[in-house]
Amino acid sequence: MPCLTLVQNGKEENMNIKEYTKKDGTKVYRTNVYLGVDNLTGKQVRTSVSANSRKMCDIKARQAINKFINNGSTIARKKVVFDNFESLALSWVESYKLTVKANSIRSVKNYLKVYILPAIGTYVLPKITAMLLQGIVNDWSKNANTSEIISGKREKGKGKNYKIMLNIIKRILDYGVQLGAINDNPATKVFPPKLKTRTVKKIKYFDDKELKMFLEYLESLEPSIENQLHNALYRLLLATGLRIGEALALNWSDIDFSEKLVNVTKTTLQSREVQDSPKTKGSNRIISLDNATLQILANWRKFQNNHNKVIGLSDSVVFSYDGQRLIYESERVRLSSHLESARLPNIGLHGFRHTHASLLMNNDVNPKEIQERLGHSKITTTLDTYSHLAKDKKKETAEKFSNILKAL
Repeated sequence: MPCLTLVQNGKEENMNIKEYTKKDGTKVYRTNVYLGVDNLTGKQVRTSVSANSRKMCDIKARQAINKFINNGSTIARKKVVFDNFESLALSWVESYKLTVKANSIRSVKNYLKVYILPAIGTYVLPKITAMLLQGIVNDWSKNANTSEIISGKREKGKGKNYKIMLNIIKRILDYGVQLGAINDNPATKVFPPKLKTRTVKKIKYFDDKELKMFLEYLESLEPSIENQLHNALYRLLLATGLRIGEALALNWSDIDFSEKLVNVTKTTLQSREVQDSPKTKGSNRIISLDNATLQILANWRKFQNNHNKVIGLSDSVVFSYDGQRLIYESERVRLSSHLESARLPNIGLHGFRHTHASLLMNNDVNPKEIQERLGHSKITTTLDTYSHLAKDKKKETAEKFSNILKAL
């Protein structure tokens, strides 16, 4: 039997057309056709075709392959139709949110709301071309490169993450290809312009003098339940380098007073919602605690228990006095008020983490240990972010080099 060759996805596939004779003497030609791998099921797909001639059998085989490809390389469902890009994007979000953390999906929704949907949301899919998308990305780039930067932040609507936004568009259009709504993805032909280097964002943290002033300020506060709570919170952040979301998510069961450890396995979002895993894989960690911080936490727990007995609450959340977890935005404002009262610069809640890293860097702690305490997945993140804070060590290094030369 002769074999015809089909070229599919750059590969040659042999198609064996067999001839059969019916009882009435007429001939029929049949062949099995390999269509490809189904995009939805991941399984190989084959079908069979038959015709009254070898040529027609070959034509039908090619038609079956084209139909499979035009349907988004799947037989799991028929081609899906969307009114416009926004309807496709919303469908994609529903699928995407099942695969990522709540923080990630909130960020994607914000990019869609502020940038992507206002630009192309109303376009019907066939009208979305590489040229259109390139123009939009160019505009985003221009806005980012000309935006004023005030206190480390760009003007609203002129963000620098246009590469991330383009990637979101690519993912949405890839989804459209898989569903058969479009034949190809024009976003793959778009190239984001380079972001111009702007003023370097300065890391905010306490130097030794400012840290001493802040600790003295905490000691001077009235022993109200709110002040007791925040004294414990700020001390823990300084002593561990925890992210604020990780600290607010802590339950008392996460703190081992006998072993002097805190177990970090979750974080809070900007609401009171708790996410079962922290920021990155490296963020799951166990951090050792010093005796002074443990004592402050123990004092706060006792204070909290006495307060809860009066109001009839049983509270397993570390930083709470009314059964509710603290909210990031409220804590940001409260810290700002405290720092203003203490006449100290506003380093923000993340500034405690930077202060912790700075102290360790300047006191000869191994960078690998600092990485593990901070929960960075890569040591390069630790070094790139904090090595420049070790100002005193740079001077010591220069002196050591001088001494080496003298000893030669």
